[in-house]
Amino acid sequence: MKKKKLFSVLSAEGKSSIFNPGFAAGVLLLTVVFVTAGYSYMEYLQEMGGSVEGAPWIVLFTYCISSDQSLLLLPLFVPLAASGTAQTELKSRFCLFLAERSGKKEYLLGKVSGAAISGGLMTVFSYILTLCIVSIACMNITDVSRDVSELPVWNLFFDFLCGFLNGALWSLAGSAAAVFTKNSYLAYASPFIFYYVMTVFQERYYENLYFLSPKQWAFPSYYGTAFCVFVLLFLDLALSGLLIKSIERRLLR
Repeated sequence: MKKKKLFSVLSAEGKSSIFNPGFAAGVLLLTVVFVTAGYSYMEYLQEMGGSVEGAPWIVLFTYCISSDQSLLLLPLFVPLAASGTAQTELKSRFCLFLAERSGKKEYLLGKVSGAAISGGLMTVFSYILTLCIVSIACMNITDVSRDVSELPVWNLFFDFLCGFLNGALWSLAGSAAAVFTKNSYLAYASPFIFYYVMTVFQERYYENLYFLSPKQWAFPSYYGTAFCVFVLLFLDLALSGLLIKSIERRLLR
């Protein structure tokens, strides 16, 4: 009975986090950011007469999602769907009714899953739209690489996996910051600030400590994909625990 109740709460929270204007707006904004970031590279491929690195649509898609502009703006948009929900409910004390109705444990897990799933799926959906646009844009670009038999399509799975975990990370970060500071507006501003400050500090003061850079968490250009997945999963779980503790402490007051 408890498992069924938990599943019902998680399902309802996931639906409310996804089927809202903030989620749709975030997907569209991220798609615009990704496509805009890759436009200059698409022109470069056309001028060069094709792609020497492999299938043009994969090469261009990878560039779109891994550019500095894309990685910088992603934390700004993923919190739009559900990062401020927990703080809003805590401030209005509507959380007491919801926690009593569904159970405290189920409510806490619901808030965490709602934030994580909304940020992760927002990134994944924007990836899908970007991939569709890129595939159409690359129809007239030739693959002039030497080994045309190797098509790293499987790498797309890891791109989407890292994208989901990265989107979940910054959505959870925004939610935790809002609950901790009791300010719902910080749910939308703090992830971008955290990303920018951490990136600048790493590049300026810890140049050789690449593992401290959020860029390497989001897209493994220096380390392997396993490092990216491990770090993002660890940080997601750590922020989930912090968010649960923060909400639980506010509920008991």
